Amino acid sequence: MTNDKVRMKCRSEDLGNLSRPSSFAIRHSSFRSGFSLVEIVIALTILTVLAAAAVPMFKGWRDEQIARQPVIELVRLAKEARLRAMREKRPYQVAFHQGGFVASRYFSPYLQFAELTEFMEQAESGQFRLNPNADDADADLDAGTGDKPKTDLPLAPTAQKFDDNWNEHYNLPTDVQYTLKFWNEVQETPVSAEVVKLWVFQPTGICIPLKMHLERESSIFDVEFNALTADITREVVDLR
Repeated sequence: MTNDKVRMKCRSEDLGNLSRPSSFAIRHSSFRSGFSLVEIVIALTILTVLAAAAVPMFKGWRDEQIARQPVIELVRLAKEARLRAMREKRPYQVAFHQGGFVASRYFSPYLQFAELTEFMEQAESGQFRLNPNADDADADLDAGTGDKPKTDLPLAPTAQKFDDNWNEHYNLPTDVQYTLKFWNEVQETPVSAEVVKLWVFQPTGICIPLKMHLERESSIFDVEFNALTADITREVVDLR
């Protein structure tokens, strides 16, 4: 056989091999054929079980967040009052009443519910008395930072202008009942009717340690607050 015939035979064999699918191609094709019906059923079953377990967990977390909202708002108001007290070097307060919490300047140690209501109404209307920190005896509750200088010395710093009428409030849900207990009190005091309790933040940022028991139809919260930072130091939650 001549060399030309040998080369032609080899080429024809090569072309024949290329036209036939190899074993690797056959295996690869079978691998990509897809999932079997049994595998699909198993995967769907696993997803269903996971979804059924996740829904109650998410619902419980959501219910707890809704029930915790009064505590979250109290922490927010306390942090803001403490920050302003430290920045402005004068006391601020959180006033507790039956309907909720009010954060504002500390303007009377004997704050009554009628006076607090008047202050909140003035805040909504935008009409305030000139100095909410002045009482009938003209007592100095500004810690020396009022509009008038306390000395005529030339080196005395000029009093800064602050918003004397700042206030923020949070209205509790109608089904909430709560009690307060400060560190110097023997027993808890229910906050109801005309009762007003003050949580005062000094210019140093220090406040009186506070315990709050908050109860509603769906939950009970027992919360303790730190005297230095107003952070929650202890919390017991009972979701009904």
